[in-house]
Amino acid sequence: MENLESVRVAVNIRPLITTELLNGCTDCITIVPGEPQVQIGSHAFTYDYVYGGAGSPSSAIYDDCVAPLVDALFHGYNATVLAYGQTGSGKTYTMGTNYTGEGGNGGIIPKVMENMFKRVEATKHSTEILIRVSFIEIFKEEVFDLLDSNSAASKFEGPSLAKHTAPGRLPIQIRETVNGGITLAGVTEAEVRTKEEMASYLSRGSLSRATGSTNMNSQSR
Repeated sequence: MENLESVRVAVNIRPLITTELLNGCTDCITIVPGEPQVQIGSHAFTYDYVYGGAGSPSSAIYDDCVAPLVDALFHGYNATVLAYGQTGSGKTYTMGTNYTGEGGNGGIIPKVMENMFKRVEATKHSTEILIRVSFIEIFKEEVFDLLDSNSAASKFEGPSLAKHTAPGRLPIQIRETVNGGITLAGVTEAEVRTKEEMASYLSRGSLSRATGSTNMNSQSR
């Protein structure tokens, strides 16, 4: 029970991109051998896991950090995987938000989808499971429904990250339920029965995300 309730932090060190290599950049992070610890200059930071570089391979992130959460879902627990980092640090690549259902993708979300539906298929004769998905964006303290077919964000480039909204694109209202929970009023919850259906909603929502071009994310991994 303690493991299910604890927050664990993993660091994934992405490789240098082509532009950085051409500019003569080198890694600024040193991994302490045998320890989940990184060193930047004279400062050392310890985490639960360290991946990439001289640490564990990035492909192990799902098995170590996420697979236990998927298992917990089927035992009635809520689970959250949060990717945090500056633009160009590789969040989309690591999470697999750009997955379209075609080809291979080692991201976390595609692996969650694949394993969830394997579990559903294995228990379909004894258990009825209903899966609904929603896809929201929190941008400048407002929540937007990325699966709302009546609204779409305009694509743009530039460092300002100014939000351009189409007519009818209104923020979702955040409300508190009678039992103290939090709900998003009117957010789209689409029922999905296959991994391919879920991938289609992931792809559709990704197209509506607000994005900005910076020097760091042109070749983000």
